[in-house]
Amino acid sequence: MVNMHDLEIGAPGPFLPPWENALKNAKTIDSLGYDSMAFPDHLAGFIPESIWTPDITPLAFLQQSPHTYYDMATIMGACAAVTENVKLVSAVTEPIRRHPALIAQTFLTLDHISNGRVVLGIGAGEIENVEPYGLSYAGQVGRLRESLKIIKLIWSTHEPFDFEGKFWSMKDAVMSLRPAVEGSPPPIWIAAHGPKMLEITAEFGDGWIPTLLPPKDYGEKLRTIQSLRKKNDREGPFTAALWNWCVLDNDVSECERMMNTPLAKAFALLLPASEWKRLGFNHPFGDTFHSLTDYIPMRYDREATLKAIEAVPMEILDNFYMSGDAESMIKQLENYAHQGLNHIILWNATGMYDLSKTKSSYSVMKEVLSYVKG
Repeated sequence: MVNMHDLEIGAPGPFLPPWENALKNAKTIDSLGYDSMAFPDHLAGFIPESIWTPDITPLAFLQQSPHTYYDMATIMGACAAVTENVKLVSAVTEPIRRHPALIAQTFLTLDHISNGRVVLGIGAGEIENVEPYGLSYAGQVGRLRESLKIIKLIWSTHEPFDFEGKFWSMKDAVMSLRPAVEGSPPPIWIAAHGPKMLEITAEFGDGWIPTLLPPKDYGEKLRTIQSLRKKNDREGPFTAALWNWCVLDNDVSECERMMNTPLAKAFALLLPASEWKRLGFNHPFGDTFHSLTDYIPMRYDREATLKAIEAVPMEILDNFYMSGDAESMIKQLENYAHQGLNHIILWNATGMYDLSKTKSSYSVMKEVLSYVKG
């Protein structure tokens, strides 16, 4: 169990234009005392553009498309340069679009810019960012394992090296940039849910950063990782992190109203079919649907998406979002801390579902942060 006042809290880093706002937001997050900023590595977003219309979301007036993201590494470097304390976490990148040697170089560069505040969050990738761009998503878990071997090898030597694997073959490869502090490369947090990925986390990770896990499931998977780490004789610091979505308001009925908006329901479709089944429901996209491996939003037309949104019940929304006022959020965080959580990134999505609630939702966040920081 983790003491609540030792819990670290992060927020999403800015990833949308205009840069002036991104710069301001990065400085604000740092000054408010958040422990981290987490940056997605996306080409495509999670929402079909077929429903990105003003009648579904007022955000369509402000942003042309749901598929709008700054390049992760560039924006992380820019935000590192204008902040002083906050950790900068990739949440998360993958070794399909980015070669492992490039990842190794990028994160050592960010390590220097941030003066040791960067964390390499990495996973097996999402099909929506891979397959539409002509890349193969096959063997993504094996590819991740191999890439982690390469990254660690690069970070351990400045000499030329050879590597022979299933996915990469290297001869006389070299990358001599060293960490900002010799012998202290960036920590690696791995996004893992399934058994093979939990094994990879135990073998290579300095931390774990899943998403959308209720406290009990989170605790069970964390204990699996800890047991595997012990078996592998892996010691040293390990960060148990999590990325969760929030809808916040002092009036709990307002949270329920916002979660029942079409856009909030569209995001809840990301919850895998196995979770729907556990809660007694059938996922509208099929009994085996898993968003990481199956969901390419650009291929869902308006009619199919709206039909799926109508099928999202309140129980699924309650499972997908952390919601409520400050007191309710603190109780939920205590449940996670009881299961061993060290670091949570809270995406306050409230303003996406009701723009008028943006300011008040951040007041709730401020209260939560103030309580945790003691």
